[in-house]
Amino acid sequence: MEFKINNMLKTIGLVALLFLTTGCVQKDMDLADKTEIEIESEVNQAFKGLIEAVKSLNVELYLSFLDKEKFTSLNEDGSVFHNFSDFENMFRQQIHFLEKYESLLFENVKITVINRSTAVLVNEYIAEVVLKSGETVSASGAGTQVWSKESGSWKLVNISGSMKTKN
Repeated sequence: MEFKINNMLKTIGLVALLFLTTGCVQKDMDLADKTEIEIESEVNQAFKGLIEAVKSLNVELYLSFLDKEKFTSLNEDGSVFHNFSDFENMFRQQIHFLEKYESLLFENVKITVINRSTAVLVNEYIAEVVLKSGETVSASGAGTQVWSKESGSWKLVNISGSMKTKN
């Protein structure tokens, strides 16, 4: 009889241990889901700030979203920049031709969290700008951004873009 009771107690103990362990795993999974949602929200807020900087033609604010140490880009024409200063020089030259953005819309935006400090944002865009010459130019395409958070704020470490061809 004592043997049966000991085995029963061991079984109950095992079931209780499994129940407690499963509860802890569920709690960790909920925390991971919550963290992922928080990260997506933070990256989305940084992306919205980047958009506002672009729309307002605020060069300094725009460049503040880029990681000056790790930045790289793949440009729409197939060229690449392996450092921030080359990208900055090109950006500053091009921005002077713009008078204003008539519209800048981002659609089909998806943020994928890689880990607590890295996320990838993919989007499609439609833009219409007025040049200082008065000419209006429309463009549409897609982009990929790699965001990294190391020192408290989300920064872009990579931007890749492509243009849609006009039909």
